[in-house]
Amino acid sequence: MFNPPLPPRSSSYNPQNKVTFKGAQTWRESLGVFLCFLLGLSLFVSLICLCVYYYRDRAVYEEIIDYLDKTISISKINYNHMLGLYQLNDKEIEVLGEQRTFKTILGCYLLGDLVCYACLIIAALIYFTTDVSKSPARIIFWVVLCVGILYCICEVHLFTFMLSPYSGHLPNATEQLLNHAIPHNPGGLMQMEQRLGCTFDHNLYAANKRRLNPRNTCDPQIESSFIPRALLTTLLVLRLLPIVICALLMAKRTPLSESIAVLIEKLRPAQKKTSSSLARNGEKKAPQLSHPPRAGGTGTPLPPIPSPTQVDHSISYNNAAYFATSGALGVNSSRSSESSRVDASDLFRSPHHASGSIQSEV
Repeated sequence: MFNPPLPPRSSSYNPQNKVTFKGAQTWRESLGVFLCFLLGLSLFVSLICLCVYYYRDRAVYEEIIDYLDKTISISKINYNHMLGLYQLNDKEIEVLGEQRTFKTILGCYLLGDLVCYACLIIAALIYFTTDVSKSPARIIFWVVLCVGILYCICEVHLFTFMLSPYSGHLPNATEQLLNHAIPHNPGGLMQMEQRLGCTFDHNLYAANKRRLNPRNTCDPQIESSFIPRALLTTLLVLRLLPIVICALLMAKRTPLSESIAVLIEKLRPAQKKTSSSLARNGEKKAPQLSHPPRAGGTGTPLPPIPSPTQVDHSISYNNAAYFATSGALGVNSSRSSESSRVDASDLFRSPHHASGSIQSEV
C-alpha cells in the first residue's frame, strides 16, 4: 500500500566526519604554518633583545677603546713617577680581543635570526599563495619549512654556546681593565660619563673599590651591556618550545590540532573562495538523484502521448482513402461497428503498418 522510502544518497552529510576544511591531508601543513607564526614571535623577541645588547655593547666598546688610547697618550706626555708608564699587558689586550669577538658573534647572531625569519616567511607565502594539497607545492613547502626549522635549531644552539663564555667572563675583565687605567687618566672619565649617561663617582685613591659606592652607575651599566647567560638560555627555550608543541600537535589528529588547522585555513583568501564555490555547487546538485523515483502503481506505465505537432497525418489520409474505395457504409453495418471498436492506439500506427492492414483486408 505504501511505497518504501528512498535509499539514502552516498553523498549525504555525515555528522561524525571531522574534516571541516578543504583537504584532510592539509591539516599538517596548516599546523606547519602555525609553527611559523610561533617561531616568528620567538624570533621577534630574540631580535629585539639582540638589537638592544648589540648597540649597547658597541657603544661601551667604542668608549673603552677611546678612553684607553687617550690614557696611553696622556701617560707618555704626563709621566707619573709613582704610577709609571701606562701600557696594556697581554691579558688586557686579550680582553679587548674578546670584546671584539663578542661583538662580532652577537652581530652574526642577529643576522642569523633574520635569515631564519626569511625561511619562515617563504614557507608561509608558499602555503598562502599555492595549493599545498598538490604534490609539487606540498614538497616545496615541507622542504623550505624543514630547512628553516633545522636552521633555527642549529643557529640558536650554536650562538648560545659561543656567547655564554664571553657573557660570564667579560664583565669582570672589563672592570679590571678600567681599574688599571683610571689612576693614569681620571679626567678622561668625564667624556665617558657624558656619552654613556652615567657617573663613576669614584675615589681617586681607591679606584678598585668604586663598586662599593651606590652612586656609581657607570660600572653596572658597563656590566649590563654584555648579554647575560640567563637571557641566552631564555631565548633558547623560547626557540625550542614552539617546535616541541607543534610536533606534539602533528603527531596525532586531535580536536585541538584540527581547530588550530581550521583557524589557519580561514586566513587563506583563495581557500575561502574555493570552499564557497564548492558549497554552492553542492547545493545546486543536491536535489538531483542518481535514480528517479518510481511510479505509485505497480502496472505498466503508459507510453507518452505525442504532441500535436508530432502526429503523422498520413495515417488519417490512408484511412480516409480506404473508406472511400471500399464504399460508404451505414451506421449499423458490420464494418462500421468494427471500425468503431478499433483501439485508439491503432490509429497512431506508422504508415507502413497501415498499408499492410489494408492489403490484408482486401
